[in-house]
Amino acid sequence: MSDEITSLLAYVESATLAPIEPGLHTRPAFFEVATSPMALAGIYDRGKFLDEPGKDGAAAVCGTLVSVLANLSEQNRTDVANSLEFASRVAMREVGSGDYTPAYWKEVKKVLFHIGWSKQRDECSKDVIDGQTAGSENFSDYAIENVRNDPLYSDAEKSVVIRSMESLRSHAEKRAFFIGFTAGGRKGSFAVSVATTNNGALTMRLSAFTFNCNAAVDDYLISSIKNIRADVGKDDVVVTGDQKIIDSLRSKIEEKLGDSARDYIISVEI
Repeated sequence: MSDEITSLLAYVESATLAPIEPGLHTRPAFFEVATSPMALAGIYDRGKFLDEPGKDGAAAVCGTLVSVLANLSEQNRTDVANSLEFASRVAMREVGSGDYTPAYWKEVKKVLFHIGWSKQRDECSKDVIDGQTAGSENFSDYAIENVRNDPLYSDAEKSVVIRSMESLRSHAEKRAFFIGFTAGGRKGSFAVSVATTNNGALTMRLSAFTFNCNAAVDDYLISSIKNIRADVGKDDVVVTGDQKIIDSLRSKIEEKLGDSARDYIISVEI
């Protein structure tokens, strides 16, 4: 085992994850793990939340709506879900589970860089939304238009991200699950992410949006922003997975995550 792998394993082992807070993020009765097919089959593979190979899939992992293209293998899907939950829960512990500022997403990125993901692109930008003049009805509309007009997303990536967002916000129970990780009164944030393979390499893009508003917002997906003015930040990162490192860390990461998937991940049908 290389010194690098040994060091990264020690990092994962020493990481402290946000603890389960009963009732805070647990999904409604409709989604109770005790009656889900995955639970009945004794399956705790987080990749199962992202549908099966050959199909586009999506899931909300904490405050990130992650989409995967059909070309991702079963193992790829598991690694994406594991990585996002691990990074999110470490960030929640380090920054605070109620922190909806850029600091949280910077910590998410920092963790990803320590568990086998190499930075290919990392950019931040700022914008201002005036609900009186904006063409968006809500913040999810804003995110959709941002992705739609971003030339760095391929047409296939745009399609799966937009379909995922439209599906998530149309389901009240799943939206309620997502709100627990994204809404904070005058401050809120969420991310959209898409994973695919390029020339055999697992690649993931994450675009995190943070909103600092002049009034409280109940639901950062569907609440009207007609009377809202908000400073918006976008933290955009593209990472490529080092499969050797990911393979070496997988069992340790899964051990740290335990069987709490139902508290942090929910499937989104597309």
